[in-house]
Amino acid sequence: MKRLKIMAEFSLLSVKQLSLLLKVTIVASICCTCAVILMGANVAPIYYLGLLLLLPLMFISIRIYQKNTLQKLLCQLREDWGKEKEKDRDFSEIESFYRYSTRSHDDKDFSIDDQTWSDLNMNDLYSQIERSMANPGECVLYKILRTPLLSDEILKKRNEIIRLFQTNREIREQIQIGLSRMGKQKGNGITALVCEELPLSSPIKFLFSFLALLALISIITVPLFWGSAGFIVLVLPLYIVNLLTTCKVRRQLLFQLAAIRCLGAMIRLGQEIAAVGCPELADCCATLRKATSATRKIARKTFLLFPENSVSSDLATLVYAHIDIYFLREVRIFYAVLDEIRAHHEELRSIYRLIGELDALQSVASYREGLPGYAEPGFSDKGLLLEIKDAEHPLLPDPVPNSITIQGKGITITGSNMAGKTTFLRTLGVNAILAQTIYTCLATSYAGNYFRILSLISETDSLIEGKSYYLVQAEQLLRMVRSSEKDVLTLCFIDEPLAGTNSSERIVASFEILRYLVNHRALVVVATHDLELARRLEFGFKSYHFTDRVDREGLSFDFKLKDGITSSSNAIRLLEYLGYPESITKRAMKLEL
Repeated sequence: MKRLKIMAEFSLLSVKQLSLLLKVTIVASICCTCAVILMGANVAPIYYLGLLLLLPLMFISIRIYQKNTLQKLLCQLREDWGKEKEKDRDFSEIESFYRYSTRSHDDKDFSIDDQTWSDLNMNDLYSQIERSMANPGECVLYKILRTPLLSDEILKKRNEIIRLFQTNREIREQIQIGLSRMGKQKGNGITALVCEELPLSSPIKFLFSFLALLALISIITVPLFWGSAGFIVLVLPLYIVNLLTTCKVRRQLLFQLAAIRCLGAMIRLGQEIAAVGCPELADCCATLRKATSATRKIARKTFLLFPENSVSSDLATLVYAHIDIYFLREVRIFYAVLDEIRAHHEELRSIYRLIGELDALQSVASYREGLPGYAEPGFSDKGLLLEIKDAEHPLLPDPVPNSITIQGKGITITGSNMAGKTTFLRTLGVNAILAQTIYTCLATSYAGNYFRILSLISETDSLIEGKSYYLVQAEQLLRMVRSSEKDVLTLCFIDEPLAGTNSSERIVASFEILRYLVNHRALVVVATHDLELARRLEFGFKSYHFTDRVDREGLSFDFKLKDGITSSSNAIRLLEYLGYPESITKRAMKLEL
């Protein structure tokens, strides 16, 4: 903590002045060194003096620049706090940790299936919440949102950490700065490195060390034995050989090589967090302390491989890259730590998960700070219950709040097109997921059981699998039936059940499926235009509806939930409003009557 304060308060020159100083230092040092090399062996002492000056000058300049950059970072962190991050997200990379974690299926764990995730627009909601600093954070947040918890202990612990980040700016910024140093990679190789199978060790890795040794000898002996031609005769050919070697290895191990730049930074960050004295982080710190102790060799060997985003300037990056290639540092370090990574895979996954969770929870804390209001949920195991007051959908710019209590049986929601039925289903579903994942609801209060959450809302065929809409619906409804037979309660959101088949079969089949669900361990919310189905379900479902007003002046909706089954519809009046010929709309109205 003290180190962070010293670095944050360090300010001697402006960032522009320090950037200029760094660039001048590097250019001057390189020019002097090259001039000395070309002058020949008679000036060997000056050459070695130039080498001795080059490294400390570069190091001092970079450190000064980094300390001032830290000030800029702190200002940016404070400015961004509570604000959504607008950026492109590659969900194939973001979901990689979740997919890895769910390969070995455990029935005790429950995750949101692809149908429900898509129905509830959860990728969009994830993008609204996600403000992570590093790859583990964005991946772990995705996994958190896809795996609702079914008990109090972990949820309440998460909430303690979220509150810590909301109230303790010093600890939050200390962790955020460490996460920023680790940074984000394109390709998310760090996740693959700690989760996937590792590549085999190279049988010619000794050759990399030999080429690096030749590079070191060449730098030392150029002015002594090779004179002014030494650079062209020895250094340049050796640089080309090492460049080609680096390119070949990078083509084979692209993601893994990029990942080792973050791996050491991740372990060192774990060491820093483990030293934080904070009761809310005690369990996390204890686990990190043990895991980072086991992996300290990896941290030590990768110390000089800084994450890409930590390099100080474009020119410094260029110089650093050439040094890296000439001495094959990235390649040699990778193979040097490969066996250590393989031996401590479990510890590295633990560090990844814990740092990712802290990053994810600071995202949630920032998300909460940007909300006009939210509620922490309350959970009960007494009977079937879902009670939510003034619930809002987080993706709507101007949502209309609605309240409902569902106890002991399901509910039906009727109403005309665009009146708000489907949006209300999504509002309830999203809030149930947020309650059981990040202990946050967009409502004034939320009370309910722990549920397995399943939905059937989107009206699409599965073109890839060659399935009709009816078959997709039937399969998802069967998942709900099977889930209702298990010990954990199921919360089902269904929009127009079995809409892909004829009316008579749809009504009787839907009725029997819905009756089965409510007679087992399921709380069901079903939206339908079919008033006959709604009336049949009144034995075990309470009825609600949304209303509208459609005339020649336009469409009007209040989006407020009301008791009972609707007594109106607007399908034909919508055609009239859109300008259909009267011969169509008037005859349709007569036939409807």
